[in-house]
Amino acid sequence: MKTIPVIILMLFLSFGISAQNPLNRLGTNDTLHFNDIDFNLSWTDKPNDNYYIQEYLPKGETTNGYNQMMTIHLFVTNINAKDAVAQKVKELKERKKHDAVCNYQVTESPDGKEFIVDFLLGESKDKLMTIVEFNAYHYKEIQLSESKKAIVIYAYTKRSYGDGITDFLKSLKEDRSHVLNEMISTKIPGVAMRNI
Repeated sequence: MKTIPVIILMLFLSFGISAQNPLNRLGTNDTLHFNDIDFNLSWTDKPNDNYYIQEYLPKGETTNGYNQMMTIHLFVTNINAKDAVAQKVKELKERKKHDAVCNYQVTESPDGKEFIVDFLLGESKDKLMTIVEFNAYHYKEIQLSESKKAIVIYAYTKRSYGDGITDFLKSLKEDRSHVLNEMISTKIPGVAMRNI
């Protein structure tokens, strides 16, 4: 079953709606530690039978105007990580046609089963940049059961808005290097699916 169209639709700028008691469907920890920051589970959803998403925010941040976010995407699919990444690259190439800051790079593990796609996105209004977002997505193939495979995407997002964008872009080279090293060395949280 092909779920790449779902991957296309769901993996651009991160999204979410606040929830007081988000339902942890993936059996991961409610707190993730990344980049010297604790991120707390803030929102979850199951848009369809084959796609789960959980968003984590630092204390004091909300989905409306956050600066950093961790996200776990889980796609129950037989598609391999390489093909999913190829679709993401195709999507980003298309976006580059109308997004002046859009750029990306792909890093592949030696065994070809894990990839990191890091990319920059921007949004403008009236020819002024309003949001710039750096993302690092770690793709990994996993086996949920004897008959079910999945791709898990462990994602870090950092955003800047309006007047802060220039400084954000100036510090991006150093920040990017640090985030990628952290993403490579951090173990993706184990998933223990719950039938909910």
